[in-house]
Amino acid sequence: MVTVEDREIIEAMRLCYEILKIAVEPSGAIGLALVLSRSFQQNPSWNDCKNIAIIVSGGNVDLDVFWETLRK
Repeated sequence: MVTVEDREIIEAMRLCYEILKIAVEPSGAIGLALVLSRSFQQNPSWNDCKNIAIIVSGGNVDLDVFWETLRK
């Protein structure tokens, strides 16, 4: 099992917005945060993994909260 920190989830939300131009709620960005995390990338079980699918979901986010979160 691999866990991610809140700051990693916020960074994944930021990347989704900046690159994909979509606003996702924190729970929808966890998969991306996980794949981008150091603990995932350094896990020997995933060394041979060449294809990864991530479902990014959950656009039900309050935009005021979204902008405030990205400012952190």
